[in-house]
Amino acid sequence: MTPINPLLRLFMGLMNLIYPNHSTSNPANQSTNTSDSIVLVESPILSNYNSKDSIANAHEYSDSSLKTVSNSIESSNSDGNSSSNTSHKMDSKIHLTEQVSNPPKKKNYDIPLTDASAQAKSMRLITGHTTETLPRGTFELTIQHRFGEIGSGAENLYGIDNLNSMRIGFDFALGNRVTLGLGRSSMKATYNSYFKWRVIGNPESKFNLTYLADASLDGRPSTSWGVSPFFYSHRLAYTHQLIASMQLGGKLVIGVAPSIVHFNLVDLTNYSNDIPVIHGYLRRSVGKKMAFTAEGSFIPNGIISNPTKTQPTAGFGFEYYTPRHAFQISLTNSRSLNEPYFLVTDETKSSISNFCLGFNLVRRW
Repeated sequence: MTPINPLLRLFMGLMNLIYPNHSTSNPANQSTNTSDSIVLVESPILSNYNSKDSIANAHEYSDSSLKTVSNSIESSNSDGNSSSNTSHKMDSKIHLTEQVSNPPKKKNYDIPLTDASAQAKSMRLITGHTTETLPRGTFELTIQHRFGEIGSGAENLYGIDNLNSMRIGFDFALGNRVTLGLGRSSMKATYNSYFKWRVIGNPESKFNLTYLADASLDGRPSTSWGVSPFFYSHRLAYTHQLIASMQLGGKLVIGVAPSIVHFNLVDLTNYSNDIPVIHGYLRRSVGKKMAFTAEGSFIPNGIISNPTKTQPTAGFGFEYYTPRHAFQISLTNSRSLNEPYFLVTDETKSSISNFCLGFNLVRRW
């Protein structure tokens, strides 16, 4: 006999209250002494308690399993939403990364001259500039000739045996809007450089506006000037033009260029150092490879005194293009190939016998 622990006795009493049937169904298995001692036997109460407890635990396990499954579903849904949001965020990040790493490319205007619009065929027409600037990454070599007067007769092959002037120039692009140029002309041993900026428009626009600033230096010896004292700055002349052009339809271009020409040194005291000039041009394309051209300029009457130039400068010509060349043939009454001189100082005459044959050869890379 073993003494009963008070806690175990309390526990057994509770079991009898919970499971009364089992406690009375097998009296032989119960203790025969109601004293403070019991005989420890295999108790069906404990066996039943264990089975019932297992069932209860099973129910609790099932409830907890359902809760776990429900929580898993909810968490999976939330994970799905979060993963979907994360996916959207990742897509947005990838899209932004692609935009940063692959920014939109700027339009390439470096196309064959045969495919260019009537506005964009060449930077010069006969002698003067157009609104066109070079496309980004390109440069040009230009060779210009002006022969003698066609009135000199057949013995001089209508002026081809004589040479009035020749110029070789190099032009290069700083982006699509800005072009810089350098050149050397045989007339007055002139060096020139220019800055050309397309303010409005592009090679495909109907309207373009371009600013031109040209600086020319007379390279003749100081002794040939007949001026004392002579300063190096006397050699310089400047031209400013605001060139506007409009393409009408697909083939006709009309341009106008109000200009100011400044000479540091003029011959007579009644001459002005600043001379306004109006210059204009037109081009009529014939197919992709050919065009007819014309240009002219004049000094407005009554603004300044300029006895040297009494007739307007005029010229007309023909152009032929290949993908990288422009061939320009012209007849003009101007002898010079630099802006200050052909706009202001050339002694032009309107008689056709005073016109001279000329050509420009342009090669673009």
